[in-house]
Amino acid sequence: MEETYDRNIFDELEKVITEFQDQLFRFAFFRTGSLADSQDIVQDVFVNFFKNQKPTSTVHNVKHYLFRSISNACTDYQRKKKNHFESIEKISDSILLRETDASHHLLMIEEFQRIENILKKVPDEQAEIIRLRVLDNLSFVEIAELLAQPVTTVKSRFKYGIDKLKLVLHPKNKLYEL
Repeated sequence: MEETYDRNIFDELEKVITEFQDQLFRFAFFRTGSLADSQDIVQDVFVNFFKNQKPTSTVHNVKHYLFRSISNACTDYQRKKKNHFESIEKISDSILLRETDASHHLLMIEEFQRIENILKKVPDEQAEIIRLRVLDNLSFVEIAELLAQPVTTVKSRFKYGIDKLKLVLHPKNKLYEL
């Protein structure tokens, strides 16, 4: 039996994809380290959003819903792949073979590796909040909703994480006791 969909749902889905696709892809990429897997995760979330026919009128906060879905999908991805950094080398090799967008993809992978190396210097909870705030440009309220944590906890983890990064990245600026 062929399914029929209301044209308004297509229009709403197109609007949602246009508005959030790039931000959701970046969100997924900085959690997986894999361009292809990030694209698949985002596509799967949009497909499920459409299949469930979740028009924006029935979802209280579409952005939160999509970020939560991507976050859950990335968690599932990381459970399936114990060491997701292995895929970076495979992707780097396959991208070198392609002429189109190769430099853009390589820059993204290099940026991912650089940021991940820096964020390894702080606890995971702080690193995730820093990613959400700085890379994904989410507000503290949005992060708190996404992580199901109090806003004060999110703010303090962000502050402590940034303070640790400052000390690690700029040890000469450290205050010394007399």
